[in-house]
Amino acid sequence: MSKFDTIKNQKPASFLREVGIRLETFILLVEKVTKYIEQEHKNNPLKKRGKKSSLCLEDMLLLILYYLRHYITLVQLGKRFGISESYACKIYHRMANILVKVLDMTSRHELLNSDLETIIIDVTEQPIERPKKGQKAYFSGKKKLHTIKVQLVVCLLTLQILSVICTKGHVHDFKILKDSKLKIHQDIKKLADAGYQGIKKLFKNSYTPIKKTKNKPLTKAEKEYNTALSKQRVRIENVNRRCKIFRITKETYRGKHKNYGKTWNIVAGLVNLRYAA
Repeated sequence: MSKFDTIKNQKPASFLREVGIRLETFILLVEKVTKYIEQEHKNNPLKKRGKKSSLCLEDMLLLILYYLRHYITLVQLGKRFGISESYACKIYHRMANILVKVLDMTSRHELLNSDLETIIIDVTEQPIERPKKGQKAYFSGKKKLHTIKVQLVVCLLTLQILSVICTKGHVHDFKILKDSKLKIHQDIKKLADAGYQGIKKLFKNSYTPIKKTKNKPLTKAEKEYNTALSKQRVRIENVNRRCKIFRITKETYRGKHKNYGKTWNIVAGLVNLRYAA
């Protein structure tokens, strides 16, 4: 009996806590992956494709979701599915490459859509193991740790993630936005925190908190403006929480840094799929 057969009849809340997405979302994901694989077989026909895997497609998807959700070691992951550590690693990377394509967000096109009224831009940080080389580039003065930064661009209305950009922890938040060279429609309202001072020179219709100075305290009107802005901007924290349900984006990252962007794009795609209207 497959692993999926043993858990699919669980209570919806239990399945969600164990896998990170609902059963109906999981089934939808299986359909997307199946269509992608069938199309790949048509585009690249082969007489022989090697030995058939001991795991069905549903179990392969469960394997990668278990890893993202609980961030256990590959040894534990292999034991959970009755396979070796090396084979668990092979399946994880194979399915990760498929999910990146299946869950593509096409964000750069969405940000040029004038119908998109308001977006929120924010950066979250995740600790990493201390690098052997180039430690200074990853050291975050704010967290006093070696980190990787992730910039999210989120639609205020739907809370869908439109863009994910990853970089080293030493890079300033505003520099991440400038280096990303995102093209955003000028009519879209852009909300950001105090780390994005200067965004108004880069994008029109941008709003950041007004900062007080030593000799110039905030007026009552400025305080009310900051409060109103923060009430809108705080919604991106809900999106951060949704992403960090998958513990691979919350705990100290152990993997290769070249795979970090791929991991966050998969998690963002899963969050969008789960909370899609």
